Amino acid sequence: MDRPHLAPVVRLRPAFMSRRAVRAATPLALLTGLVLALAACETVPPPPAPPPAAAGLPDGPAKPFSAGKGWTVTIHTPPGGKAFCVAERGIAVGQDAAPRLTFRTASTESGFILSGFTPSDSGATVKPGERYDLTASLDQGSRMSLSARGLPNGSLYVAIPTKSYLEELEPLARARRVSFRSSGLGDIGAMVLSGSSWAINASDECRILHADP
Repeated sequence: MDRPHLAPVVRLRPAFMSRRAVRAATPLALLTGLVLALAACETVPPPPAPPPAAAGLPDGPAKPFSAGKGWTVTIHTPPGGKAFCVAERGIAVGQDAAPRLTFRTASTESGFILSGFTPSDSGATVKPGERYDLTASLDQGSRMSLSARGLPNGSLYVAIPTKSYLEELEPLARARRVSFRSSGLGDIGAMVLSGSSWAINASDECRILHADP
């Protein structure tokens, strides 16, 4: 009797990667995992937005209103804005760097600009948008404590509500001389106030006629 023929038994061997392939794959896998882990854990925040630049005072084309006592008053109309009035004294030859006062009147906020000065404190400069205390010492012995804002051109602006403009600037209208000082800037300088009474009143009259709604 014939014996049945059995199919040969095939033994399957497990597929092993070569040692060289294992050594090559392991560092790559570890590096990929490390990069993914760091990306998930370390989220870098976006850099903060820079602060907006400090704005100066609006300006526009000017036309004359009146002149007297060495002062001129002009009407300024910014494009798309409301008109305002400015009273300023002419600059004497050779005195471009001398401290100057410029009176400014508008419908709701008025005041004056102090410019052309060099702070006495070493290294002190006016920072745009920064607030500065300001003391005005008058030749009559009185003092005015004011708050000023730094402008981009290095000047100081003292804002006053228009409704109290004449009242608050009365000491400057009556005095003959004034000196300014700030704790952050030091001595700013002194100036003669001749004609200031006329300039303050004329700038307010200009405001009533041309700047008020």
